[in-house]
Amino acid sequence: MAAKRFVQACLILALLLASFAAARDARAWSACGSSYVVQRGDWLAKIARNCGVTLSELRAANPWTYYDRYIYPGQVLAMPGADDGGGPGPGPIGYCGPSWDVYGSYWVVCRGDTLGGIARYYGVSWRYLQSRNGIGNANLIYPGQVIRV
Repeated sequence: MAAKRFVQACLILALLLASFAAARDARAWSACGSSYVVQRGDWLAKIARNCGVTLSELRAANPWTYYDRYIYPGQVLAMPGADDGGGPGPGPIGYCGPSWDVYGSYWVVCRGDTLGGIARYYGVSWRYLQSRNGIGNANLIYPGQVIRV
């Protein structure tokens, strides 16, 4: 009878150790998938809590949040631990907002963005962005379009 109890205790201990090891590796997994579209009334801590990640992990996946205090409905946040599809640039496919690469800063247009708003973010004029990027009509930019600064 004592041997049976000993074997049961060893099995329980082995299961506990295995579950702790699996929990440690799954820390950055997100319940929201690879990206999250900001909704009205969202803030970073709320999104992190609802997606099952920490605020620091969410900020690390979206480094622009360190210098831009606001998020807006329609913005797409990269979720930590998600595969970005191997595409170019620092964000996942479908990412929009400010970013950078070896050529300098750029903005991937989100739905609802304006050239004036992007220019205000970078502290330049909309006319500068229009001429720099060869945009014929400043009122006509498209989601996913890259605006170089």
